[in-house]
Amino acid sequence: MQGIPLFTRSLWILVLSMCSVSFALGAEPSVIEGAKKEAALVFYTTMDIQNSKPVLDAFTKKYPFIRGDLVRLGGTAMVSRIMTEAQAGAQKFDVAVGISPSYIPMREKNLIAPYLSPEFPSLYDDLYDSKGYWVTVYLNTLVLGYNTKILSRNDLPKNYEDLLKPQYRQKFIIDIENHDVFYGLSQEWGQQNAINYFKGLAKQEPVFLRGNTNRANFVSIGERSMTFVYAQIIERMKQTGAPVDWIPLEPVNVELNVAMLSAKAAHPNAGKLFIDYLISKEGQELLKDFRRIGPRKDVKPDPPKLFEGFRRRVIVPESYKNLREITRLHNDALGIR
Repeated sequence: MQGIPLFTRSLWILVLSMCSVSFALGAEPSVIEGAKKEAALVFYTTMDIQNSKPVLDAFTKKYPFIRGDLVRLGGTAMVSRIMTEAQAGAQKFDVAVGISPSYIPMREKNLIAPYLSPEFPSLYDDLYDSKGYWVTVYLNTLVLGYNTKILSRNDLPKNYEDLLKPQYRQKFIIDIENHDVFYGLSQEWGQQNAINYFKGLAKQEPVFLRGNTNRANFVSIGERSMTFVYAQIIERMKQTGAPVDWIPLEPVNVELNVAMLSAKAAHPNAGKLFIDYLISKEGQELLKDFRRIGPRKDVKPDPPKLFEGFRRRVIVPESYKNLREITRLHNDALGIR
């Protein structure tokens, strides 16, 4: 632009920049137009029906030209069904939302496609894949839940290592199936140090029990006084008057439930639009009403301390690549057969 007056050059640059913005903002209308032609969405999820159906209903109300089809399955069952359908050449889902371990088998079989949602800039950057293969819809923070009648705050451990002290012997419950604390501490400390730590926990003679709600209930009635548990479960129980509370041991390990777009979606634009909705402010406000913790910076959980005020360690879906080996190491360290 040499030889063009400064004012003219500035005006030309402004026009070009406005054109670029218009182009970027034009992506969403094109997705909407494509979704109108597709007119349908098939949604597979592990989210419970009390949450997943209202979310899908709200989406189809917002976009009434889309007919929503909901398939709710357990985590293993969802992946098995998707794999079976793929082998039969009948990949039916458009969007799948499930626990992080769902990602690896689907990614390895090229069953999911990348999608960079325009909502990504509003999310915490450790809660979505930079290539767009997954994005967090909601998450769980694993904290130390405890019985307030048995332990005062002054009696609580200050860190993970404190749980190995003699005064906490026979006071702990460990989930026999949730390995995410082990995953997170392996990433934080190194695998061998995490193995040694869990061997130390085993010497504290914990009770082994599956299920976050089950463990929280056992703590609330004083069967044992502490457990690693989802923070929102303890918060819910506190509101009903149960004698429980929680503290974050750092790093707080974070489990993700992620959305993935089918690589062979029959309704790819509707799928993209649904992912946009799930992580939009509107969608996340709805999930917040269901006591979910979401990935958006501008939608705080209730209360905000569920995801603020502590250092976190996010267990990203790629961490589950060696799930079988990690499970074996975790179980061996605790003496679970």
